[in-house]
Amino acid sequence: MEQHNEKWGSRWGFLLATAGSAIGLGNIWKFPYITGNNGGAAFVCVYLLAILFVGLPLMIAELSLGRATACHPAWAFDKFTKGQKTPLAGFVGTLIIISGLLMVFFRCPGHAILLLTLGIFLCLKGWKTVGVITGVLAPFIIISYYGVIGGWTIIYVFKSFAGELNFADPAQGKLIFEPILNAEKSTWGILLSAHFAFVAAAAVVVFFGVQNGIEKSSKVLMPMLFILLGALVLRGISLPGASKGLKFFLSPDFSALRPESVLIAMGQAFFTLSLAMGITTTYGSYLKRDVNIVQSALTIIGLDTLAAVMAGIAVFSSVFAMGFDPAQGPGLVYMIVPSAFNKVPGNLGWLWNGLFFIMLTIAALTSLISLLEPLVNFAVRQFKISRHLAVILFSLVIYLFGLLSAFSCANWKNLPWLEKLIKDFFKDAGPSFFELSDSFASNWMLPLGGLAIAIFAGWIWGTKRVIKEVRRGTRSGLLDANILVLLTGLDPRDYARKSLFSPAVFWAVSIRWITPVLVVFAFLYCIGVI
Repeated sequence: MEQHNEKWGSRWGFLLATAGSAIGLGNIWKFPYITGNNGGAAFVCVYLLAILFVGLPLMIAELSLGRATACHPAWAFDKFTKGQKTPLAGFVGTLIIISGLLMVFFRCPGHAILLLTLGIFLCLKGWKTVGVITGVLAPFIIISYYGVIGGWTIIYVFKSFAGELNFADPAQGKLIFEPILNAEKSTWGILLSAHFAFVAAAAVVVFFGVQNGIEKSSKVLMPMLFILLGALVLRGISLPGASKGLKFFLSPDFSALRPESVLIAMGQAFFTLSLAMGITTTYGSYLKRDVNIVQSALTIIGLDTLAAVMAGIAVFSSVFAMGFDPAQGPGLVYMIVPSAFNKVPGNLGWLWNGLFFIMLTIAALTSLISLLEPLVNFAVRQFKISRHLAVILFSLVIYLFGLLSAFSCANWKNLPWLEKLIKDFFKDAGPSFFELSDSFASNWMLPLGGLAIAIFAGWIWGTKRVIKEVRRGTRSGLLDANILVLLTGLDPRDYARKSLFSPAVFWAVSIRWITPVLVVFAFLYCIGVI
């Protein structure tokens, strides 16, 4: 009953849908400002290397796991271990239980409950635990606050075309953005409405299924996204002084790199591809056997990186041309970019702002759709209910749970009772519920989930079995040819059948050794250890 019969209607539809899950606010909103804070083009170079050694190996592993099992992650891991609890899972589970008991002695009841629950689940259910965390818990937490940010983009679309963003000074932009960020009472109505509209839009798409909903919408939304990005890029680079922004973004200055910039690049490469969120495995489970997984993964990563680079060019060319500081943090998109567009000659700032925030809304919506699909897939298989009912129920729960992030995005002033409750259990509630949710998902669940996937693919399922699955749909000889031969464009079948420097060997070494080590370093940085 865990398997399903839904399939993608076309390879192109699958690629656009999966690229849509990867191309989100992380590309358009986060990538430009962390690039600005970390030295520009030098950071981009490190980011691309991280994509190669972290993103690509994990994406191939997740797509292979999904296609081989035709299952949601909650059952995919379990299928290969045949429900048996491997020694590694039992060992890690026992260590976590011991850690939970220690938390009891340190009077940290919240941490103790979390650790004991996770440890017991690992000991009893083994690798199925990873599937439930990555395929259910992680997307649920992320989608709850992601929908809030998506609501902001809708608000800014309306404000753009209504002429409410016609400010040339970021300080004026701050007066518009901060009431929304702080969820002032005057903004409650619009926040609730925008959040509802955004979640509802994603629900409508998922309601109609894989082919008629997700695939068809992706074929419309993704081309629109790139067309809008292209228009903004052309507008930006045509401005006097834009060359300074292009130089900053595209000309490496490695002296500007800090040690932590490398770790930030690894984290961004990991998170931007929607890895360990259940999305890639679930989408992979809808793949037909003749699809080339390696080629698909490279195409998805290429589209994702292209969107990030185009967004960077559009933002930095405009920001530099208008004389603003690129290292402005998250406020770059909501305060600096509108100011820059409003100073563009021609008095069409409202139009360029509107196009920018429509593009941002599309990027957020395609990601939200992808986050909702694993939850719906799980509910249909686990509770034996229809897709339509699963979409309605999950959307309602997500919307209601997301209100906590909407009302506590920058601080706790609207939810003091929740802050007290969390402090009583965990001693520290963080600056807001939004930050707490994001930190828990991004800093803990995703990197640990990615580490578990790498270990499972490299050591439990095994590189031999993964490569056997990858070979389906891959032209004979490609995976075993020398990488240099492939780069020349020559036919690899005319050369040595197998090479020590082949794509298959590169992937196996990466997933077993390089990727886990890099993910561990990124995780330790995220939690503040290094």
